[in-house]
Amino acid sequence: MRLDDAHRKVSNREGSWLWVAWLLQPAAFLYLIGSSVIRLLYGRGILPRRSFNTVVVSIGNIEVGGVGKTPVTIRMARKLTAMGIKTSVVCRNLSAAKGPPVAVRSGSSSGGPPLSDEAILIGRILGSSCSVYTGRDKTAAVERAVREMKPSVVIVDDGFQHHKLKRDIDVVVLNADHPFGQGGLLPAGTLRESSSALARADYLWINGVTSSTQLSLARRLISARNWKSPFVSSSVVPGKPLKYDGTSDRIGRVVAFCGIGKPLGFKSTLEKTGFEIAKFHIYPDHWRYTQSDMHHLIESLSISAADYLITTEKDAARLGSGNVKAMNLRVLPIRLSVTDRTAEEELLGSILELVGRKK
Repeated sequence: MRLDDAHRKVSNREGSWLWVAWLLQPAAFLYLIGSSVIRLLYGRGILPRRSFNTVVVSIGNIEVGGVGKTPVTIRMARKLTAMGIKTSVVCRNLSAAKGPPVAVRSGSSSGGPPLSDEAILIGRILGSSCSVYTGRDKTAAVERAVREMKPSVVIVDDGFQHHKLKRDIDVVVLNADHPFGQGGLLPAGTLRESSSALARADYLWINGVTSSTQLSLARRLISARNWKSPFVSSSVVPGKPLKYDGTSDRIGRVVAFCGIGKPLGFKSTLEKTGFEIAKFHIYPDHWRYTQSDMHHLIESLSISAADYLITTEKDAARLGSGNVKAMNLRVLPIRLSVTDRTAEEELLGSILELVGRKK
């Protein structure tokens, strides 16, 4: 069994994995102490925090993977760019073990190192409208973006736990079904920080909303941790499956696969959209697909007699356009529909006000 499968069973407290979760509680307690000490050291100024003469907005979370940070990042960058605000986006490059940050040009790096899926996806979608930088160190990536592009706003994807970078606005994205994660803190659950960390958020973005009742319950739960910050809410809107050439295809019987933080969320989206899933393959988050994996998926398609293979945008980014074409793969695009435009406009207004102050 892969480590990610075991962690998923522990977090969900499946069967006898409940006892493993209990055994991991001391480790979760130590994780809590360690993260609290680091946050305290930066908060008290004992460890230095880097600030910039530009507006820095973090789109983060308190849970590992799969809550929708990247779609929110893309949406906010598009909104600001459409308003005439010069914007740069920064994300971490998980594929580079070392080296300086690089600029992303339409899904490829100008500096040579391999890119992780977030960097490829963000660069592909936003590369023509705003600058995108990526690196192991997000602060260094912000520094390069500010030096080279002189943007009015830098949006940092997944910056809530990046304590050495001073942010002007912290937006925390939460899952509508389980805003406080599943199973508690790592490694016994999916939380990076205690839910009390939500008190540091300037805006709370609830993603994956499917009903007003669900949203109301999530807001009540979150308000117990932070009653001051405004809420933005959004639902996930899947598009039509896309072929390698960008043309759309019909919904049909599929063999689906993904290597993302919340794989069952992708499966649920497919089912709700009307796909018939013949087989569903789960890989670890940020999985780098091998030729053996691709052959296995093609064989699975042949055995199942399904119409085609389908995956997420992030997985397609990792596979690369050549493999997407060779596998005759379909990609399911996901976009956000904001259910409360007033709160989103307030967030954008707060960013614009800070831009005016820093000019």
